[in-house]
Amino acid sequence: MSSGRIMNLMVTIPAESRRMNVGKDVIRVLGSPTYICVLQRKDRKSIAITPCTAEHPMSFKVPDRLVGDRQARMRINGVQFVQALLEANDLAAGKDYQFKGRYEAEKNAVIISLENDEREC
Repeated sequence: MSSGRIMNLMVTIPAESRRMNVGKDVIRVLGSPTYICVLQRKDRKSIAITPCTAEHPMSFKVPDRLVGDRQARMRINGVQFVQALLEANDLAAGKDYQFKGRYEAEKNAVIISLENDEREC
């Protein structure tokens, strides 16, 4: 991005919702794709968010007006997926979590570590 603006590459898991909110800057840095994929390591200690096609099994549609509309949100409602991530990382259900990501240009992916030292509560 050429605006010089600091990117806030965040993913949040709100208490009790068992859904994942993907920050708008994550979508912006990926080039505002129509679909994103959430890929996880086998040990579920980190995830990668990348652009993909609708046909990918882990694809999620990005709302059409996400970037331009202040009220629009990107939510992933995957109860089993989010629950498995919480359990694999010893995260208590019913608590709010925020995870900061880092952009890897060569992979065009935002990598988010779910490790203890990488999360904010």
